[in-house]
Amino acid sequence: MSQTGTTSEEPRAWRWERSQDGASLRRWAVLGLKAALAGGLLFAFVFFALVLFLPLPSPSIPEATRIYDRNGERVASLFVENRIIIPGNEIPEYMKKAVIAIEDRRFYKHFGIDPASIVRAIYHNLKAGKIVEGGSTITQQLAKNLFLTPERTVRRKFLEAVYTIKLEMRYSKDEILDLYLNTIYLGHGAYGVEVAARTYFGKPAKDLSLAECALLAGLIRSPETLSPYRNMDRAVEMRNTVLSLMAEQGYISREQAEKAKKEKVVLAGLPKSVGQYFVDYVVASLLEKHPDLADKVYRGGLEIYTTLDLRMQKIAERVFASYMPPASKDKQGIEQPQGALVAIDPSTGEIRAMVGGRDYSNSQLNRAVAARRQPGSAFKIFLYTAVVDQGYPVTTVQTCEPVSFPGRRPGETYTPHDYGQFPYHNAPLNIRQAVAISDNVVAAKWASKVGPAKIAEYARKMGVKSPLELNIPLALGASEVTPLEMARACAVLASGGLRTEPIAILKVVDSTGRVIEQNKPSPPVRVLDEGTAYIVTSLLRSVLGPGGTGESLGPVLGNRPAAGKTGTTDDHLDAWFVGYTPDLACAVYVGWDHREKPLPGTGATVAGPIWAHFMAAALANTPPRDWEVPSNVVWAPVCDKTGNLAGPTCFARHMEVFRKDMMPPVCDRNHILDFFLERGGASGTPGASPESPEKTTGSDAGTSQNPVPDIRPREAPPLPGPLEGLFPGQQAPAVPAPR
Repeated sequence: MSQTGTTSEEPRAWRWERSQDGASLRRWAVLGLKAALAGGLLFAFVFFALVLFLPLPSPSIPEATRIYDRNGERVASLFVENRIIIPGNEIPEYMKKAVIAIEDRRFYKHFGIDPASIVRAIYHNLKAGKIVEGGSTITQQLAKNLFLTPERTVRRKFLEAVYTIKLEMRYSKDEILDLYLNTIYLGHGAYGVEVAARTYFGKPAKDLSLAECALLAGLIRSPETLSPYRNMDRAVEMRNTVLSLMAEQGYISREQAEKAKKEKVVLAGLPKSVGQYFVDYVVASLLEKHPDLADKVYRGGLEIYTTLDLRMQKIAERVFASYMPPASKDKQGIEQPQGALVAIDPSTGEIRAMVGGRDYSNSQLNRAVAARRQPGSAFKIFLYTAVVDQGYPVTTVQTCEPVSFPGRRPGETYTPHDYGQFPYHNAPLNIRQAVAISDNVVAAKWASKVGPAKIAEYARKMGVKSPLELNIPLALGASEVTPLEMARACAVLASGGLRTEPIAILKVVDSTGRVIEQNKPSPPVRVLDEGTAYIVTSLLRSVLGPGGTGESLGPVLGNRPAAGKTGTTDDHLDAWFVGYTPDLACAVYVGWDHREKPLPGTGATVAGPIWAHFMAAALANTPPRDWEVPSNVVWAPVCDKTGNLAGPTCFARHMEVFRKDMMPPVCDRNHILDFFLERGGASGTPGASPESPEKTTGSDAGTSQNPVPDIRPREAPPLPGPLEGLFPGQQAPAVPAPR
């Protein structure tokens, strides 16, 4: 009994315990279900509350600012994200279908989030054991690109879903697709299909072929690794996959797909940066005038039209790289020597080319505008402009001989000497000779005669704004200036004495098409007499002729009329060449930034070749033309012996140029009598002082060791016949130069 009773009681206890456990599990299951339901309801409430009440931010898509040259060619883009936004009607239908085929085949069927895509992606990822497919729709990707960061957190995915629904509520499917195609990253810094089309194929998006659209669509998943610039085989393989999907989904026929797969990929080549120093100058000029545009320059989609000539700029950079001395790095790791080039249109002041250093990636200092350097003898263009304008005929002489002047400080003296082995010529030089051979002693004497203040006055008139020290060394380039200032001064001479303001920006337009700024060349201001400018130009043309310091450069320009001036500072620390034609003025500077080491030559051999080869190539498509002879200028025969206007017995003579109101006197010497007196042992006219115009300035002038070359103007008209001037009424005829 008892045993049987015992065994009969145990199952009931167990059953009770089991029933209690089951009830507990059911209670917990119910509680869990309720909690999950409550959580789901709470999630749904929060989600839909956010969908309904969380404001959708206005899309703020950074757009690149584009900078164009004078002909509308793009020079550069400034950007946080390099993007050009285009309307949907400029995006090819093939581009839209290709992206849908590879990224979101159910794009037009879902409400922004596609559960089927999510399930499919999970299945494929589990099957592969790694992430091989994403479930994000085009709208989800757009929400992330527009409003969120790339971080992978639950919060970000939650907000992505909210913004996705709100995008679908606010925009149509076509608008969402257009936004997506304008924002997506496609490699090599290209955002949006427009910049990508230009980056890979060198054309706007609207001109893309079916195969090109498919290739760009295939880049979306991994733009850097699938780039045809890096891996052509993978890019083509992905393109073909996209084409197959397009055919499979009915967007194109099988025949179209196969034909497009056979199309050869022709890349435009990654663009090389051009004119970076000029771009910096443009941005600085723009922000100086419009500081309120600071937040728009790199993300506001501005269009800036400039005066740059892209062809000339490329020539300038190529020539600069070809003819600069070999580089070595200084203590800061900057390649030296550095240099600069500025070219200006003389008639408008428009900057056509600008180089601020030998490599922008190595040094961003724009030496064309931001670095002042001593110009050496290049500064003599201001000295001799003052001399000529003050009424001195070009036949007037000064003697190159030892001489001293007061120095910068009380008690100091300044003693100029010439470049080379022999410090003096010990002979008189007329102005043309002094300019052509760049005689320092004669220049210092002229500086003393006209005065440093007068030289500075002419430098100011011609566009120099840098501080100038009023002393004799000023004439020889002791004060520092910028290449832009020197180019501007040359432009004054090139334009016949008219000064214009340098201009770099023609027009600025914002992303809505509103014109923010529009500039025209400033009206030219006459700062020099036209005759003075013509005569100084004639003097500077002799620099490039036989016997001039730039004689080796003349042949580079061929038969093109040009004028220029060399400049070399003490110990060859700075080298300059400044010069011009009627169509272009240009200044070139070369030197170490901190003047640590000398250059391997002079202005003629270091800076000169850069100037000459740039000018020759830049003007290759421009017909040569000469300067018009002003109405107040004449060419007249002068006596080789005295430099005065040729008289009846002046058989040794040449043509020289003068302003009509500044003519020298007629030579009153009887050279026939002199000839017989010399044969008889006499020395000619007695009492001629070394400073007098009667001193010989021919080819035999100067010491035998340091002779003065006989410099004649090559552009002079032919001499009158040998009998002209020998009869009454024909004394020293003046003839106009050929036009």
